[in-house]
Amino acid sequence: MTSSTAWADLPLRLASAVILLLICGLALWSGDHVFTLLLAGILFVMHWELAHMLTPLSKQVGAISGTIAILTLILVLRNADNLKGIMYLGLGAACQAGLYFRLKWQGALASVCIFITVLCLIALRASSGLEVILWLISIVVLTDVLGYFAGRVIKGPKFWPSVSPQKTWSGVLAGWLGSGICGWLWVSYGSLPLSVGGAIFFSGALAFASQIGDIGESALKRRADQKDSSNLLPGHGGFLDRFDGLVGATLVFAGANMFMSLG
Repeated sequence: MTSSTAWADLPLRLASAVILLLICGLALWSGDHVFTLLLAGILFVMHWELAHMLTPLSKQVGAISGTIAILTLILVLRNADNLKGIMYLGLGAACQAGLYFRLKWQGALASVCIFITVLCLIALRASSGLEVILWLISIVVLTDVLGYFAGRVIKGPKFWPSVSPQKTWSGVLAGWLGSGICGWLWVSYGSLPLSVGGAIFFSGALAFASQIGDIGESALKRRADQKDSSNLLPGHGGFLDRFDGLVGATLVFAGANMFMSLG
């Protein structure tokens, strides 16, 4: 791969990323309701992409999958304080699995992970305001950006070539290092409710979780024989390709939040 080829997608990636960050930032700043509507839209699109990957012969299945996802979200949010919410989440996952032509339960698991991520982000925005969720998002974005540039500049051995052939050890380590520095900055200049050591360690853990989320989605795409989840985001692929790291990091954050008071 020549130098010019390696960076050919950079302008398009940057333009798409800036627009996406502006939209997400505006929704975050606008309050709970706008942010929830944005996440509902992303939930719909991610399920549309998931169904498109796992049932490529039917164009209608994507829209049905997205609609079921929205209905499930409404039912879960309306019953978030009782066991019915869990029941509706399981029912929604079962319906999704019934739609998929292949990799049914892998697709259902992906659907549940996406749902939990959306629910956690909604709850986090409502309970903790902006700082904690901005810290989480900044870790994911920085991990991805540093991994992209370090992987192309430093290169070196691949991290998991059979699943994600583009991901290198240099990119992975750059993401860990950058996330640790990011966590230190949030504690030093913000009001993140963690010690310096805790912020550095936990930021690194979230970075690794983000990378595992990316690898998990890559594994699903490989098993479905798809290069990208869609072409909706120029330079990035689809929303699943762009938000897979956030899914991984949010799931780890949610697990840790069961034992620690972060929000």
